Amino acid sequence: MAKYNDTQLPIHTAELKLALDNLPAYVYIKDDYSRYVYANKLTLNLLACNESELLFKTDMDLFPQSTAEKLLNIDARVLSGERTREEIELTLSKGEKSIFWEVKSPIFSDSDPNKVIGILGISTDITERKELEQQLLYDASTDPLTDLLNRRYFFLRLALALQLSKSKQTYGAVIFIDLNKFKKLNDMYGHNVGDDYLIEISKRMKTTMRDNDCIARLGGDEFVILLEGLGREEQHAKDNARRVAHKIQSAIEVEFRHPHVTYYGSASVGVTMFYGNTKSAEEVVAQADQSMYLIKHSFNKRIDC
Repeated sequence: MAKYNDTQLPIHTAELKLALDNLPAYVYIKDDYSRYVYANKLTLNLLACNESELLFKTDMDLFPQSTAEKLLNIDARVLSGERTREEIELTLSKGEKSIFWEVKSPIFSDSDPNKVIGILGISTDITERKELEQQLLYDASTDPLTDLLNRRYFFLRLALALQLSKSKQTYGAVIFIDLNKFKKLNDMYGHNVGDDYLIEISKRMKTTMRDNDCIARLGGDEFVILLEGLGREEQHAKDNARRVAHKIQSAIEVEFRHPHVTYYGSASVGVTMFYGNTKSAEEVVAQADQSMYLIKHSFNKRIDC
């Protein structure tokens, strides 16, 4: 079905070409200069060109420079004799991004088994699968009402943060927030207003945080915030944690407006510091919860760590 020599790639029969054109995969061959010398129908459609237009072009002619450089780097490994398996994100002609699982194999010369004369590439489009994976991860990790992280995922994040705190020798903190008299708001105005209040408070708390901070809803009117990388000096770390806690309280105390409802809420906030992983994630959260409880039922509302 195919003939080989030292200088040219396989010459495919019409039957083989027809079979490859009907495969639900992107199949192509490049020469030892990473130039396209063959592509099946699906690949040609993807690249929006015909056989003659594609012949001897490289990825530099087809994709943005950063993408082309990545593809050519993979080609270089294949031309050295390596078989590669890579997840590749491509920006296509219409600006759409697609993700492919790509396998590339070296094509060796018949007369010299150590000489690579080209590259065989086979790719499959996994964009929909990746989108589904991301949606499943989002659903598994997110509170459906507030779009914050949920309890389960927060504890996973905190467990990792404790390990990083140990390895990097930096302080971190957990802030526990309980909304005061939330049940009264629900009872007076209904759960729809209560839900809208929780959504609004969640948005406000997000604005007080750094991009790498982690906020979650544990359930009901209870929230937790994870602060990482607060530094190696204990007092400085405590001051930073207290500053965030006060910002959260201030954000919550801003007037909440809803059709026919004006409400001034507040929150009890407890903070606990951690350094390393001498305590479990559950123990750290329980300590922050206890700190919040003591403040909530005390005349002294001063936040301490």
